Amino acid sequence: MDIIAVGSGKGGVGKTSVAVAIGRELARAGRRIGLVDADISGPDVPRMLGLRRDVPAKTITLASWGGPKLEAMEVDGLKVASAGFLMAGRQGLALGSDLGDLMLGRLIRETKWGDVEALIVDLPPGINFTQQGVLSGAGRVTTILVVTPAEVSHLDTGRALSTLRQVRTPVLGGVENMAYFECPCCGERTELHEPAPDDRTIWADGVERLARLPFRPGAEIAAADLAPVLAAVTAHLAL
Repeated sequence: MDIIAVGSGKGGVGKTSVAVAIGRELARAGRRIGLVDADISGPDVPRMLGLRRDVPAKTITLASWGGPKLEAMEVDGLKVASAGFLMAGRQGLALGSDLGDLMLGRLIRETKWGDVEALIVDLPPGINFTQQGVLSGAGRVTTILVVTPAEVSHLDTGRALSTLRQVRTPVLGGVENMAYFECPCCGERTELHEPAPDDRTIWADGVERLARLPFRPGAEIAAADLAPVLAAVTAHLAL
């Protein structure tokens, strides 16, 4: 199975919004796609898709030990698995890295995906070796990195890029998110960040910038803005 991991070096860059948008648009195009919400401590995918659980879980089972598989939920043709389905919306889940990797593995391998051809995996901020081991053991992995134009975002994601290269995980490209605000009345663009110096960006380190997305309060990422990313993913799946 193909796995498209969406990652970043730090939180707050809109990584989950990008992952959800990619999954939704591929599903709308008729692709058989699953979306894994792997951000165990902050599983926001259910909320973004209009799914919620209000009753706190009394226990959370990390390993099935041959028990029943997890059920994927389906929204507009997109199949979804998330730790957020196992606990209430405001319930916390504190796991060490080993247990977090165990949960990630279960969400990927022990969910009833049916005939999906690819999984979009929304990773937690930061990228580690064991996490990549879990992913590579599940299928062919490539990564899309999400940054804002700010220097600290590129700096932290550059560290994540270094980790990916050490474990030989390919990077499909990058998305620059929340780059500017476009006035709905006059169309004038306002940059939202002091841009990083060119030589300190992940673009200078060989990552292809697939898209530069605007900030639209309360709105989904538009399919037209995401078109180059979808084209790159579709081409990758065809290989």
